[in-house]
Amino acid sequence: MSLRRVKIVLLCEDSQHEAFVRRFLKGMGWNTREMRVEKSPSKEGSAEQWVRENFPRELKIYRQRRQKAASALIAMIDADNKEVQERIDEFKTACNLQQMPFRTDDEEVALVVPRRNIETWIYFLDGNKVNEQEVYPKLDRERRCKSAVKNLVRFCKSAGLVQDAPHALTSACDEYRTRIRPFRKT
Repeated sequence: MSLRRVKIVLLCEDSQHEAFVRRFLKGMGWNTREMRVEKSPSKEGSAEQWVRENFPRELKIYRQRRQKAASALIAMIDADNKEVQERIDEFKTACNLQQMPFRTDDEEVALVVPRRNIETWIYFLDGNKVNEQEVYPKLDRERRCKSAVKNLVRFCKSAGLVQDAPHALTSACDEYRTRIRPFRKT
């Protein structure tokens, strides 16, 4: 029996996050069979808190694993009513509480923070105007993000996002471009 080779770990809040990232990575040419997903158990408290509290553990596992094989970690958490940087600072605090150094510039660790939530991005990528304070409706099925992700992949493979893209989406694309895409070459 062979063990599955995991290259990317996704730490996320829910199935919508998973569906979005999985489709995006597949569209960008990644083998999603080499991906392990850790998502918050449904209906067991705050999903963003679960991601934040589990980040130091996954970061530790990533650091151990990268010594043996090429690996990456993507943590996705909705900003809700906070700023993107506030959520990133909460990841730093979670690491500090575990007496663990936060991610370094040379680590393939991306922090993806949709503001207000992932539905903002989906709504925008489907051709609608958005603002990052408004709450957009959840999809009735996670897979319905397919067209939005297809548009994101098209943007990423061409000139990039349009100028009126949500700031948090632009930041997430920067995280992918600087932390995850270069790792693909290893």
